[in-house]
Amino acid sequence: MNTAPKTSPDGVFAALEQEVEHARKTQAVKSWYAYPISGTIAGGATSPFLISIMQGMDFQCEAITGSAFYYSSSVASAFPMPMSMSATSVGNWASRGLTINMITDTGTGRTLCSGAIPFELIATPGYGVSLTRAFPLRYMFQRNSKVQFDIRSLETNTAVAHQFNIVLIGYNYMTAANPGK
Repeated sequence: MNTAPKTSPDGVFAALEQEVEHARKTQAVKSWYAYPISGTIAGGATSPFLISIMQGMDFQCEAITGSAFYYSSSVASAFPMPMSMSATSVGNWASRGLTINMITDTGTGRTLCSGAIPFELIATPGYGVSLTRAFPLRYMFQRNSKVQFDIRSLETNTAVAHQFNIVLIGYNYMTAANPGK
């Protein structure tokens, strides 16, 4: 294998050629990846939801994002954000949101948060309609581990369900000893 630096005939593009070659070598062991999870939680319920990290790949999480909306079976409509109870409501619209009670890395057994965090603070746009900025969550998850989210609906009306989506965004890494198989 020729390890001499590559250069163009006139030397102008040498730096660019080296940058592209470095990117190709890096991409062979590091690639962008997103782990999604979605679910539905009835009013008053707390449920665990799992993301499985790919076998043979360590995952360097860089950010977390998500969105949520709630659904009322009696109104038969989805609403993008929690609405306060009012005299005009039929009593089945969500008046409270979701909390993320715990995020656990099963590979190490570490708990990544303590206490209930309102969903809209971590998962942007949360209950909004446009992504503003993904929440930085920089953490290395070991291969074959699971990320458990314990999510709770603060809604007291069991006829109202929240639906949510969460995405962990980052990079999968593989090594020559374990090539991602």
